[in-house]
Amino acid sequence: MIPHNRPLILPSDRAAVDAVLSSGWIAQGPAVRRLEERFVSYFAGGEACALSSGTAALFVALKALGAAPGDRVALPSYSCSALLNAVFMSGAVPEVVDVRPDSFCLDAQLMRRQAPAARFVVAVHTFGAPADVAALSAPGRTLIEDCSQCCGGRAAGVPLGSRGSAAVFSFYASKIVTGGQGGLIWSASAELVARARSYRQSDGAEHYEPRFNLQLTDMQAALADSQMQRLESIRTRRAAIGRAYLAALPHGLAVQAGIADPERMVHRFVVLAPDLATREALRERMAAAAVGCIVPVERFELLHRCLRLDPAAYPVAEQLADTTLSLPVHMGLSDDDVALVCDVLRRFAP
Repeated sequence: MIPHNRPLILPSDRAAVDAVLSSGWIAQGPAVRRLEERFVSYFAGGEACALSSGTAALFVALKALGAAPGDRVALPSYSCSALLNAVFMSGAVPEVVDVRPDSFCLDAQLMRRQAPAARFVVAVHTFGAPADVAALSAPGRTLIEDCSQCCGGRAAGVPLGSRGSAAVFSFYASKIVTGGQGGLIWSASAELVARARSYRQSDGAEHYEPRFNLQLTDMQAALADSQMQRLESIRTRRAAIGRAYLAALPHGLAVQAGIADPERMVHRFVVLAPDLATREALRERMAAAAVGCIVPVERFELLHRCLRLDPAAYPVAEQLADTTLSLPVHMGLSDDDVALVCDVLRRFAP
């Protein structure tokens, strides 16, 4: 079986982790700081704070930005429940908004109706597609870019994550760069990141306030940092796999907008079928060829369904849940694996 996702761990990654183990310092320490400095270098400035997960990064970013109980936070419904968890942990109130049918990202036009009082907005760059940060920004509204699925991606030559008040990343096992677990906040504001670090450090502070231990270990940081050093080759390989799939795509199937953009980091290659029956037929055909595919966001995972809101108010998210299928596009794929997936696509008749 060709798995839908599998991390590629190279000898250089093992050596980086071994160096930490040999050092005798395995908790948060020098390797964590090196990973943070890697992101500062990547963004050519600012500051970074590594944390235990992407959920922790979003939660701490909200806290550092001053989110208070009762504040409204706009979220795209076509996303994962980790966003809801982070918002609820901060004491704020989630406002779920439907997404665009082309990019699958939060629809700025619908925000006026579905989240008119939102003080914060989380712009998720879904599967690597850039959210419309300019349209989502407004006076009196604080924007956080969720870069968990787009690390290494750019828009108009600028790294995604550069334009919000803060950017959050995830290093979970299925992400572009992984430490097994982990997350990170980057911001141009050193003051904001200092507040995040203060919250991360659960003890030893002269001034007491409730905090929680959300630290990343040096072992996880070393693995993620090792992979960050080959970020461009990761982007290039994923783009090449995406182009191969795109060339093999039969008439009747579509893909997420911008998948062939040269600046794109292809986190997921998501096929858009005309209906549920066609999506399931493609999934069965891939399974018969031993190709692992997933529905990227199942209907029950849609955030409006998690909150028991009326599905009729979120028609695009509902449609995407029924018609999308994610093909394997990870770094562990061989050229033969890619050729097999392409062959199944070419032979599929919607």
